[in-house]
Formats: sequence, structure tokens, C-alpha cells
Amino acid sequence: MSCCVKQHPLSPVDSCGASEAEALAVLTILKTAYEASRLAEDVEDGLAQLPEWKQVCIRNYVDCKNQGWKGGCYDCLRYCEGQHEWPFRACSPDRRK
Repeated sequence: MSCCVKQHPLSPVDSCGASEAEALAVLTILKTAYEASRLAEDVEDGLAQLPEWKQVCIRNYVDCKNQGWKGGCYDCLRYCEGQHEWPFRACSPDRRK
């Protein structure tokens, strides 16, 4: 059903035999996915406008949080913002993993 609604989003009830509730549910999911993809593009565009050193700081902070690096990720981000370089001695991947 959802494939048909995706192919006929303007007339899912007539084209797919979907109930209005089914069509609404699928279209709501599609709208949410579309909005999330647009938001991700906006974030990427905004990041590209930042200086290279700041992009590096943000990428390392995200890696630090997501990959469980040793050290205080937020403190290292603040250091990086001030010094324009990531403090790998204080925050880095845990080599024991």
C-alpha cells in the first residue's frame, strides 16, 4: 500500500484503494522524512560556511561524543574554539577498544 501511495501521492484513495487514514499515515511519514532531509541539508550548508578550523572542532566533538572518546568532549570543544585546534592529548579515541 505505501509504495502505491508514494507513486500516487495526489490521489492515493482513488489510485491505490487506500482509506483516507492509510493515505494520511503514509503521506505524514513521507512529509516527516522530507523535512528531516531538508534540515540535514541546511545543517550541512551552515557547517560549510564556517571556517575550516571550526568545522574540524565540530567534527571532532561529534566523533568524541558518538564514539566515546576518552576525555571531556565539551571541554575539548571549548579549547578548540579558543585555540583553533583539537586537543588530542586530552580528548582522543580510546585505543584499547
